Amino acid sequence: MNSATSETRQQPYADRLRDLWEDTGDGNLYRLSEGRDPEGMAAPQSDQERNDAISSCLMETFKNTGDTKVFALLFELNRDSFLSAIQAKVRRGSGHVDAQDVLQEVFLNIYRYPRRFLCDRPDSFRNWGHRIVRNTLLKFLKGETRLARFTPLEEDMGQKEDQKARSPYRSASDSESAELVDFAYLVYLNLYLQHYRRLSQKEQQALRMVEVEGASYKATAAELGIRLENLKMVIFRGRRKIFRGLNRTLQDLATPCALEVASN
Repeated sequence: MNSATSETRQQPYADRLRDLWEDTGDGNLYRLSEGRDPEGMAAPQSDQERNDAISSCLMETFKNTGDTKVFALLFELNRDSFLSAIQAKVRRGSGHVDAQDVLQEVFLNIYRYPRRFLCDRPDSFRNWGHRIVRNTLLKFLKGETRLARFTPLEEDMGQKEDQKARSPYRSASDSESAELVDFAYLVYLNLYLQHYRRLSQKEQQALRMVEVEGASYKATAAELGIRLENLKMVIFRGRRKIFRGLNRTLQDLATPCALEVASN
């Protein structure tokens, strides 16, 4: 009975995992969609560990490919559990922290820093994610403590403060962060374009048709005159070349020598 219930609960994600495998070429997503154990980590021993393994493999795939559809499923699978953990910690603490704001910041951090994730156990993502939850919540609580040192004008006037309203400090901080993210995104896109241009003509055409024009794999394979299985490998290798190139470029930019040259 429990086995059937578990199978029914996971079935809605099998097709999506298979679709993501077709998009990314990640073998572990295909194995999980078939109900098999992923490679590179210990075999899950329970339903909880299998669910954890799905999230860990999704995070590893996002780390390697940057595929937003992979991240969307990762968010969907973990949103409720992360939010519950945040709400439980907020109730035990003091101050007025919006759990939804913390949740948004948590997944923004996960999206920004995928390279810090290490996938070696089924529960790797759950443990890593909850560390981010704890650190992000501490940052929010410290911000509330700093703001609490000042007495709001409304309190002196006997008026109740609107806890849902964002402070000018928070609005300015959010605006500054948004500008920084926009700039970083433009830099990232330019670097992506540089490495895209280094691909073979076939790899460029395959990625352009599938990722930009939204063509199906079948139509793209027919246009390029190759088998569907070969197309998936072409796209997988193209993406891997781009993201490995991006990783090398970003590491080079982070070295003191590169920073000194850039400043000059």
